[in-house]
Amino acid sequence: MVAGKNRSQIREQETLLIVGDADSADVDVPSLRDRGYSVHSAIEEVALNAPRPGNYSVVLVDLASTRKCRLKDLPQLKKVYPRAKFIVLDGRGSIEAAVAAIKAGAWDYLHRPISLDLLCEKIDQAKVPRDALATLSGDPIVAYIGEHATAISSRSAVANRFGLSLDTVSSRVRAVTGKTFTEYLHLCRLDQALRLLASTELNISQVAARVGFSTPQHFSRIFRKHNGLSPARYRLQERAQKNQSSEH
Repeated sequence: MVAGKNRSQIREQETLLIVGDADSADVDVPSLRDRGYSVHSAIEEVALNAPRPGNYSVVLVDLASTRKCRLKDLPQLKKVYPRAKFIVLDGRGSIEAAVAAIKAGAWDYLHRPISLDLLCEKIDQAKVPRDALATLSGDPIVAYIGEHATAISSRSAVANRFGLSLDTVSSRVRAVTGKTFTEYLHLCRLDQALRLLASTELNISQVAARVGFSTPQHFSRIFRKHNGLSPARYRLQERAQKNQSSEH
């Protein structure tokens, strides 16, 4: 069952979804609500089959709760909640587990014991567009990538712009974002692609070119990897949600 609500009552205003058994999860839900977050929870089966998925900005996937979620189901969850960023919560703290989570499509990974302050920081970061987050970071290199992602062709272009080595560029990006240079560049481009797909009539090839991908095939592959569905499917889903909202 869904904690506190049935499946048909998942609403657009919900911003944070915990997938797992909230009663056993090592997440202080009352404290999250005290800090102003709108929190909802559902076991994995319900989250995967919700008839009216909420418009969540962040989904916490708890791999260590009593009703365990499976990492292999993360791509399917991303299809159900394509606009959300996923943070995986785990009981293990190994590098291998973190890598597996990121490869499965997680935006970030936290292991127990989970600090409430750190969790809130990650949630807030996840709700900020990548380009805006880069600007807020105060690091000029990361901010530059966020602002010019569509025109940057390579790591060398950034290194030359600032007179730095390739390794220095990579380490600065990793320190601020937790991502490799290429991962962060792709994410900045995809943030812009999401807005174009939702708000314009540009075709997929035009969107790919506008945000800096060399081919629509490459764009579609990267888009599906990070969002769990194709650009065309994302656009259809966005329009369906807008039509439902306008009808109410």
